[in-house]
Amino acid sequence: MDRVLRAATRVFLERGFSATSMSDLVAATGMNRAGLYAAFGSKHQLYITALGRYREDTEPELRSIARRVLDRGEEERLDAPRAVADLLDVVARHSKEGGFVVRAAVELADDPATMRRVQEAWTELERDLAAILARAVERGEMDAAADPDRLARTALVFIQGALVIGHADEDDRRLADATTGLVELIAAHRPSATADAMRSQAPDDALLNES
Repeated sequence: MDRVLRAATRVFLERGFSATSMSDLVAATGMNRAGLYAAFGSKHQLYITALGRYREDTEPELRSIARRVLDRGEEERLDAPRAVADLLDVVARHSKEGGFVVRAAVELADDPATMRRVQEAWTELERDLAAILARAVERGEMDAAADPDRLARTALVFIQGALVIGHADEDDRRLADATTGLVELIAAHRPSATADAMRSQAPDDALLNES
């Protein structure tokens, strides 16, 4: 059944849900129509099952990065910008496949069963991002004024767009430059970066004395 789900996933990623026919699925999976209906009940249920399998294949790598960072001891730096960059590297790699979750959100936004699984994926990723950033704030690696939840949500929304750009754009530099920009945005919340920015905006003492 694993082979069948992987084959169905490839077809759904290539064609989308609406454009994929049962004939396409029969050809891709090697199962006859009766066998597919017996195993999954409907094309929709096969799609939902394939989406779940796709998450099982792709999300553990993201989860392991977050876990590895959060499990670091007190004497080890978290380096939240680096952790986010590592997560984005994984996203960029999977974007070449088309990003099943974001594609499902666009094509089946009105389908409760699909959107429940999409929302679960988004919530789990956003939670992991927020946990990393919140821990960095607690340890003083990011400025106390930084908002981990807002930064995590910003990163989540960026990632969904990155999955589309990475799949559709032939110019890899666009996504690479945007990724660098997001990492730099997070790095700008380091205490030293914040202090440097404040110093650069402060009026010069000599100018104050002249006035």
